[in-house]
Order: sequence, then structure tokens, then C-alpha cells
Amino acid sequence: MILIKVYIFVWFFFVSKAQTNFMPNLPLGKFRLIVNAIRQCENTKKLPIKINLYLNKKSSTITEFKGNFTLGVPFDDSLIFDRNAASRSLTGGWKPNSIIYVTNNACSKSKFIAGNAWFSFLKAFNFPSGNCPIPMGNYSSSEYDTVLIEDNNFPKVYFYGKYKFVGKEKNQRK
Repeated sequence: MILIKVYIFVWFFFVSKAQTNFMPNLPLGKFRLIVNAIRQCENTKKLPIKINLYLNKKSSTITEFKGNFTLGVPFDDSLIFDRNAASRSLTGGWKPNSIIYVTNNACSKSKFIAGNAWFSFLKAFNFPSGNCPIPMGNYSSSEYDTVLIEDNNFPKVYFYGKYKFVGKEKNQRK
């Protein structure tokens, strides 16, 4: 009977130790967001929301977003917020679906995730207000410093690496 209790104790000790000491292969810690490139979707002619952004290197330390947004529909909570990220693998390719986030209420969720960067971004692109919904129209900017996007509500600790994000706004199916 004592031998069984010892085995159970040892088994419990190893199982609890294994769960608390799980270490992934990737290093984890605080990170900085560095935007290297922005690419447009291939076929945007028939889409109601068009985003034409590009990066401008102002100096060796300052990179800016420039461009415009054309909203053919209001950006509101009737849309679905869909984000997917691929991570750069050790062999040089991209591993899809390393981060998947799909939810309803696109405008409210965007505002929450972006945090304080939401307000500075909307101000830079001359949107009428920082609240949802954002009305239809054309909105443009001559400059928005990419460092400002770091003031967000993303997790502050994550796996280091390079990521490629794809963002979509979709109509809800009824």
C-alpha cells in the first residue's frame, strides 16, 4: 500500500512539474513591432473597402504609413474581423495559421485591439471621429509614424520571429 502511494506521489510530482516547465522551442519575451512591407490584395476592384497604404522611409529611424482608405460601406459592427498570421519557419518558408483571430463586431474589436493607436491612426487619416461606426467616404493621410502602432492592446509578451499578417473584413452571413 505504501509503495502504491509513493508511485502516485512520484507520478503526480512529474506530471505537475511537466505542465509548469513546458518551454517551447521559440524564445519568448517583450517585442517591438517593425513593419517591413505592406502589400495590396490582388483583386480589389469589386471590394467595398479599399486600402491603399505604403511605407515611406523618412529617415534612418522613422518610417511612415502613407496612403488612403475608401469605404464603400460603413465600417461598423455588422462586419466580421478576420486576422491570420503566418510565421517565418527555420527553413525559410511561411507556416500559416500561427495566429488566428476571427470575431464579430469588426469596428469595436479593431478599436479595442488597437488601443491608443486607434485614435492616433484615425486622426492621422482624417477620419471624422474615433468612435464606431466609421462612415463611408475617402480618407487620406500624408504621414503616420509606424512607432505609434506599438501603443496597442496586443499581448506584451510573445514568441520572437517574423510574422506576415493578412487582414479581412467580411459581411456576416445571415
